[in-house]
Amino acid sequence: MVINLWRMHIDHSEYTILLADDSISNLEKMKSLLAGENFKLLPTLEADEVFLLAKLRLPDIIIIRFALEEGKGVTVVRQLKQNPLTKQIPILYMTIPNRYEDFRKVADYEGVEFVSRPLSKRELILRINNQLLLLESQRIIERQNERIQSVSRSKDKLYSVIAHDLRAPIGTLKMILEALDHQKEKIPDDNIKNLIKMLQETTDEAFLLLENLLLWSNSRNGLLQPYRQAFSFTEAAKEVIVLQENIAEAKGIKIYNHIDRPFTGYADVNMMKTVLRNLLSNAIKFSYTGGRIDVDCREENGFLTVIVKDRGQGISEEHQQGLLDDGLHFISYGTQKEKGSGLGLQLCKDFVRMNHGKLWFESKEGKGTTFYFSVPVEESL
Repeated sequence: MVINLWRMHIDHSEYTILLADDSISNLEKMKSLLAGENFKLLPTLEADEVFLLAKLRLPDIIIIRFALEEGKGVTVVRQLKQNPLTKQIPILYMTIPNRYEDFRKVADYEGVEFVSRPLSKRELILRINNQLLLLESQRIIERQNERIQSVSRSKDKLYSVIAHDLRAPIGTLKMILEALDHQKEKIPDDNIKNLIKMLQETTDEAFLLLENLLLWSNSRNGLLQPYRQAFSFTEAAKEVIVLQENIAEAKGIKIYNHIDRPFTGYADVNMMKTVLRNLLSNAIKFSYTGGRIDVDCREENGFLTVIVKDRGQGISEEHQQGLLDDGLHFISYGTQKEKGSGLGLQLCKDFVRMNHGKLWFESKEGKGTTFYFSVPVEESL
C-alpha cells in the first residue's frame, strides 16, 4: 500500500497539542506562535503535570521546553516513552543548539525530535505538520492492518464452518447415493422413496448452508451492499413460508402464517427473505415433531417488527449469553440431532443491521424461543 503524504489534508482543529514549559513568558510565546492555527492546546508549567495530562487527554503531539540544566525534560521524555499509553505520542523537544548530551539520553526512544531554538512560527508549524503527516499515515496503516486481520479472521471462521458443517450433510448424501446406485434393484419401492426423501432433505440442508456461507462471507468482506426500497413484506413472507412448509411437514411441524393484511417495509427484500428463511429454519430445527411455529408482524413507531415463535426445546440461559455476538463457535443440536453453527443467526444479524434494523429474542429452556427483527417502514428512518 502506497500513502501519498503530500495529498493528505491536515485539519489542525482535529488535533490536540500539549505544551510544556517552566517559563510563563516562553509558554505564552509558544501559544502566540500557534495562535490562529486552530489547534486545541493544553498548556502546563509543571513537569510533573505533563505525564498525568498525557495519560488523561492523550494529545496528538507534545512540545517540551524545560530548563535543561535541571534535567526535567529528559525525565519527562523517559516517563512518556516508557508508558504503554503514551509511548506512541510524538514529542518535539525544543532545546538550545549543540546539546548533544541530552539527545544521547533519549536517543533510544522512537518519536522524539530535537528542535533547536529560537524557532520561527513557519518552522514550528512545518515541524508540527510533518509529525501529523507521519501520525496520520501510521493510523491509516493501522486501520488497513485491522481490516486485513478482520478479513483473515473471517476466512478462518469460514473454513472452520465448512470443515465441520458441510462434512456431515455431504457425507450422508454420498452414502445415500451409493446405496441407491448399488442396491436400487433390490430395495423395495417404499425404501427407495424414503432414501430419496432423505436425499432431498440432506441436499436442501447442504445448499442452505452453502448459500449462507457465501452471503455471510460477502457481507463481512464488504462485497454485499443492501438495495433498500419499499416492498410488501406480506408477499415476501408468503414466498418464504411456502418453501419452508415442505421442510416443516417432513418433521411433522405446522407453520401458521398470521400476517393477514398488507405490511410494507423499507429494506433489501432479498436480505429480509434470507433473514426470515433462516429464522424459520432454526425454529424447525429446534421444534419437536408435532409442534407448531407462528409467524406474525406488527407496525409500531415507524418500524415493521416480524415475530417467529416456536414451542421447541428453547435455549439455555448459558447459551443465551453471547448468542448474537460475532463468531461461529456456537455449536448446537436440534431436536433430531441436527447440527447448527450459528452462522444463520450471524447472517440474520448482519442483514438486519445493514438495513437499519434490530434483531433480538426471548427464550425459555423447554418452552420455546421467539425471535424478533425490525426494519423501517419508510426511507427517512
